[in-house]
Amino acid sequence: MDALSRRTSLRQEADPQVDRGALIDLRHIGGILRRRWMVLCAAMVAAIIVATAAYLVAEPRYLATAQVALERTAERVIDVDAVPPTADPDSAAVDTEVQALRSPELIGRVVDRLRLARDPAFNEAAGQGAPAAQPDLIGRQRAIGALLGGLTVKRDGLSYAISVSYEGNTPAQAAQIANALVDDYVSGQAGSKAEATQRAQGFLEKRLEELRTQVLGAERAVADYRAANNLFAVSEASTVTQQELSGLSTQLAQAKAENAAAQARLSAARAQVRGGRSGEELGDSLDSPVVSQLRAQRAEAAREVAALEKRYGPRHPALVQAQNQLRTADQHIAAEVKRIVANASIQASIANQRAASLAGSVAQTQGKLASDNEASVRLAELERNAESSRTLYQAFLDRYRQTVAQSGLERSDSYIVSRARVPGAPSSPNMLIYAAMAVVGGLGIGVLLVVLLQLLERGLETSDAIEEALGLATLASIPDARTLPGYRKSGLPAPPAELLIKRPQSTYAEAFRALRTSIQFAEAAKPVRVVAITSAVPGEGKTTTAMGLARAMAATGGKVLLIDADARRRASSRQFAEGVTLGLDEVLAGEATLDQAIVKDSLSDACLLPQRLDSKGIGLTESPRLAELIEQVRDRYDLVILDTPPVLPVDEARVIASMADGVVFLVRWRKTPSKAASVALRRLYDVHAEMLGAVLTLVDVREQERAGYEDGGTFLKAYRHYYAD
Repeated sequence: MDALSRRTSLRQEADPQVDRGALIDLRHIGGILRRRWMVLCAAMVAAIIVATAAYLVAEPRYLATAQVALERTAERVIDVDAVPPTADPDSAAVDTEVQALRSPELIGRVVDRLRLARDPAFNEAAGQGAPAAQPDLIGRQRAIGALLGGLTVKRDGLSYAISVSYEGNTPAQAAQIANALVDDYVSGQAGSKAEATQRAQGFLEKRLEELRTQVLGAERAVADYRAANNLFAVSEASTVTQQELSGLSTQLAQAKAENAAAQARLSAARAQVRGGRSGEELGDSLDSPVVSQLRAQRAEAAREVAALEKRYGPRHPALVQAQNQLRTADQHIAAEVKRIVANASIQASIANQRAASLAGSVAQTQGKLASDNEASVRLAELERNAESSRTLYQAFLDRYRQTVAQSGLERSDSYIVSRARVPGAPSSPNMLIYAAMAVVGGLGIGVLLVVLLQLLERGLETSDAIEEALGLATLASIPDARTLPGYRKSGLPAPPAELLIKRPQSTYAEAFRALRTSIQFAEAAKPVRVVAITSAVPGEGKTTTAMGLARAMAATGGKVLLIDADARRRASSRQFAEGVTLGLDEVLAGEATLDQAIVKDSLSDACLLPQRLDSKGIGLTESPRLAELIEQVRDRYDLVILDTPPVLPVDEARVIASMADGVVFLVRWRKTPSKAASVALRRLYDVHAEMLGAVLTLVDVREQERAGYEDGGTFLKAYRHYYAD
């Protein structure tokens, strides 16, 4: 497992529950802002200048505020329902009234009342030319829009109060408009109710005339139908026919009873007469007063006869006279009985005829009642229609009377709590608001610029970024010597390649020693004796790094050889030695030996195999002896450093890198595009080059410290006393 894989595994094992991709690195963000502080300051200054200019040129505005409130209880002079219903206001009602106070209709009435359409402040065209004879509808709309632009209507918390504020060019006009709005709003509510009442009265009057005609028509239809069908009612429960049938039924029952009694008397009398009964029995049966009187006379005569028979003989005149009187009484009784029987027969016949006549009348009346019942169904329908019309007419009549009674009692559902006063000082421009806008705007623009610059920046800055983008471990971070604290003002005491020797205790020298240690302990397929120094593009500091690494290795007593393998630039040869007569080309061509071509470093024990500056050779890899040469020097030196050309422009770098035991890939701080580095690495992997890791070069220590990156430069102040720059 290589160093990068081991480091990644350790990070994952440290906190496996944390999704690092979802975390926000505040320290990294703060470092970016610190690094771009000049951009932030410039944006802030520009925002302050713009805000100051805007504040100075802004026109003063004056704010006037009036307040209205909704009635929570309605005053009821008369206990009738109002035409426009009045309900206790709730939260939705208050919010609705807020919108009503901003309605174009209300604003238009205020514009017309104050003639704002003729004011240039509300209508720019008002001051141009002579006034138009016709109403300026477009100018009126402009005035309404201008008034709405300065109007603010809001509910005061959760109360029933509403604040109406207007911000105008002059104090008096601002107060006038605010007061006109609340006045028109309150009066408009009462006017709306009065108009609603008048509309209701007109509607009810018209409707009452129609309903009155309907009621009269319905009642006339009922009366006509009653007359046509003789359905006059004697009482609420019965009609004439029903009353007549009831009377006839009573008379019929009485006649039947009388007929039965007469028939009974006649039958009894006839039966007694047929049975030869005496007049005395007949009298009791017939209950006649004449018979009773005659019976008394006969009884008296019978007693007298009985008395005379005891005293006289049968021929005694007194007895004969008495017997004659008795026979006369019996004759009178018999005659009376016959008369009574005849009279009973006549009475029985009369009773029978009367009962039969009443039965016929009842049957006729019952037939008429049946036909009346059928007509009553239609009559009931007509009466229901008439009653419905009367009920509806009465309801409308009552409502009309109520509406007339409450006319003139309409009140607004709101009242004015406080009127707007003429403001004594302008409400805008507000210096604090402009200052806040400058600060917020400056910071916003600055952060936006920082983000934009950060997105446009394609370079790599930290070891973590190299590991994530390239998959390589960072071997070392080589600072830009000009940015070190000791050299910022006084300048470099020596060229960067010589600074390692002349300032061995400096931060710069320590960076190369760190690179040397990382190479020595790097994990590779075989011991690292030959190291190729390469990069993706030119200008990454390959030559300086190769020379610094060679001198750092030589300072420890090791035998080190630096081979200038860049046939295009020959930068190592230019800096190490001048006037080279024999070099790498001659060794490969067999025109010189290795010992003849090697040059000794004047500042250290390092050796250099240079190239002649006037050599015409284009590529070293065209000679098959380069690989043999590398194998030859591998056994003679502890470390062989190959200073190769960049990978992307020169393909020779890949071939040379494949011959080395390991490759050190240089990435210039913030300069090397990550895409270019990725492409170069892919090409190196294609030739099976052994990648040891990456090195950040030309790091601006001051910027790195300001940005707060977790690399060595961040803690420079903490351990500066360890170095002697």
